Amino acid sequence: MKNLKINARITEVADTATRLLILFKRHPAIGDDTILKPLFAEIGTLAEQLSEVIKSDKTLSELDIADTVRGEAIRKFDKILQGYAAMPIETLQKPGAKLYEVFSKYGVKITRENYAVESAHIDSLLTDLAAPGLAGEISSLAGVTEAIEAIRTAQKSFNEKRVTYEQNIAAKNAKQKSAELKKMLLERVNTSLLPYLTSLKSMKSAGYSDFIEGVSQIIANTNSSISARRKKPNNDDTPAKKDGE
Repeated sequence: MKNLKINARITEVADTATRLLILFKRHPAIGDDTILKPLFAEIGTLAEQLSEVIKSDKTLSELDIADTVRGEAIRKFDKILQGYAAMPIETLQKPGAKLYEVFSKYGVKITRENYAVESAHIDSLLTDLAAPGLAGEISSLAGVTEAIEAIRTAQKSFNEKRVTYEQNIAAKNAKQKSAELKKMLLERVNTSLLPYLTSLKSMKSAGYSDFIEGVSQIIANTNSSISARRKKPNNDDTPAKKDGE
């Protein structure tokens, strides 16, 4: 039986482990095997931990996307106000200049701050823009109300995703990193499970043949996928956080 390739991605190792667990549960006749039972219990624990890490990494990626969206909303708002402030038409220039003065206390530079600081600045900006004294200026300029609402919506989405991310971080606190978990799962499969199944196959142990063939097929399918895809560097890297996070 061929080993699971060590250049498998973290997600591929997690998926393979999950499929092996499903296969084992479908063979209750060998469920009390003194080697396989504790081995699959360990594989199950490692696979669950790795899935939690993958889930957390995914929410970090979603958080980065949400941050990009709110940053873009800020930059669009800046351009809109600059356009109105430069208008040669007084009825547009005056309210535009007044709003741009409020926005200038924060500016596009806040999008380069870390998550916490940027969030605080955006919340303050939205509070300032909600002041009753600015309602007339905002309503008099086409597109400004919509631009402010876009910032508010993007900020809300970011905050929700940040809470989700932080919950996932708390859930996996003190757990090993994904690369370490991947290494441990590979070791259990390649140096514990497969050699044992190979020995059972050579002895033609009754009741194991279907399970052994199933394991062999799962490993072969994963290895085939690994060989077929174009190899890329840093497959296991997770998105980088902003400075200060």
